[in-house]
Amino acid sequence: MKILFINKYDITGGAGVAAFRLHIALEKKFNTEDLFLVGIKKSNLKNVIPTRNSGFQNFVERGLNFLFNQIGLQYKFHPISTKNILRFAKEFSPNIISLHNAHGGYFQTSLLIKLSNIAPIVWTLHDMWAFTANAAHTFGDDSWKNLRSGNDERKLFPQIGLNTGNWLLKEKKRIYSDSNLTIVTPSKWLYNLAIQSPVFEGKEIIHIPNGINLDIFYPRDKLAIRKELNIPINSKVLIFGAEKVSNGNYKGGSGLINILKILDSKLDEKIQLIIFGKSELKQQLESKNFKINETGYIYDEELLAKYLSAADIFIYPTKADNLPNALIEATACGTPSITYDVGGCKEIIEDEVNGFLIPAFDEKLFVDKIFDNLKNDSINKDIISCRKIAEEKFNVFSTADNYYDLFENLSSINKM
Repeated sequence: MKILFINKYDITGGAGVAAFRLHIALEKKFNTEDLFLVGIKKSNLKNVIPTRNSGFQNFVERGLNFLFNQIGLQYKFHPISTKNILRFAKEFSPNIISLHNAHGGYFQTSLLIKLSNIAPIVWTLHDMWAFTANAAHTFGDDSWKNLRSGNDERKLFPQIGLNTGNWLLKEKKRIYSDSNLTIVTPSKWLYNLAIQSPVFEGKEIIHIPNGINLDIFYPRDKLAIRKELNIPINSKVLIFGAEKVSNGNYKGGSGLINILKILDSKLDEKIQLIIFGKSELKQQLESKNFKINETGYIYDEELLAKYLSAADIFIYPTKADNLPNALIEATACGTPSITYDVGGCKEIIEDEVNGFLIPAFDEKLFVDKIFDNLKNDSINKDIISCRKIAEEKFNVFSTADNYYDLFENLSSINKM
C-alpha cells in the first residue's frame, strides 16, 4: 500500500510527531510505501519533501498567507505549495492520502477536492480547526454548531483580520461535501464535537487514539538515569514540555508561570525543573527554589524517555488539547502527571491512578496537588498503574492496525 502523508511538519509538533509515529509503525508492520509532504521540513529524511523551498518561495508564500489572513481569506491562496502538492501526489499515485494538520499556511483548503480525485483522504484532526470558523480551539464557544463564528474567534490562533468566519465555515462545508473524505479523531472528546458539526454532514467520523512505541517509552531505573543525565539523585524533579513554552502558548505560557510562582513561594527546598521545548522560562521566571534546566526541543525519543523517567512528576497545565502526546509519553515512562481536565486529557490521566486531574484552570489546586505529592512522595507509587494504562490504550502498533484496516477498506471501495 502506498500512503501519502501531508502535514505542516514532519518530526516536530504534536500532529507531526503523531503522524510520523504512525508512518513508522505502518511501514514496519505492513511494509507500506510512504511519502511525506510537509510545509516545513525539519528532518533530513529522503521520503520527506517540503511543499516549497526554504528560500524565496517560503518568503513569498508566507507573505501571501499573512496578507490573505488579514483580509479574512484564511488558507485561500497558496500557489506554490498547491502546485507542488498536486504534482507530487499525482507522481506518487497513492492508495490513500493521510492528511493531518491542514492549517499552518501551506495547505489551500480547496485542494481537498482535487486531492480526493487522486485517492481517498483520511483526515486526522489534531484540534478543532477543521470545523470552526478559523480557530484551532474555541474554548467552549460552540457557535460552529450553527455555522457561525464565535465571539472574538477571529483573534484566536490561527488568527484572521476581517471577521469572515461565517463565510469560511460555509466554504468548508461546501469543500468537504465535494471531497472523498473520512475523518479520524484521536480523542473521544474531539469525536463528540466533530459528530455535531454541520460541515461534516454525510462524512464518516472514526475514533482512533494516537499511539507511541512502548519499546522506547518505558520506565527506566530512576537513580541510574539521573546519574546519566547529571540530575541530582536526591532532589525532587518536576518536568514540563511542549513544542513552544511561551506566554502566548496555551499549553504553557502565563498559566505555567503563575503556577510555578505560587509553588516557588510555598517551597522550602530546592527543586529541579526540567523544561523541554522552545523555552525562555529562565528569563521570565524569577525563582529562589527552582533550578531550571532548559533542554530545548528533544528530537531523540530515547533521550526524551530518559528525562521523563528521571522526573517525579510531569506537570501539564494545558488550556486546550486533543490527546496530548506528552501525557501519553510520561504515562508510558511510569511518571505520574498533573493536568487540567480539558479536552482529551482525562482519556489518558485517570485521577489518582496515574496522576491527577484538576478542574480547569484552578491554579491554586494545581499547585497544592504538586506540593502535597512532592512532600509525601505518594505519587511515586503509581509507576505500575501508569505503565498498564499506556500498554492497554496507547500502543502505536494497535493504532497502526486500526488505520491500516481503514485505509485498506477505503482503498478497495475506491477501486470499485
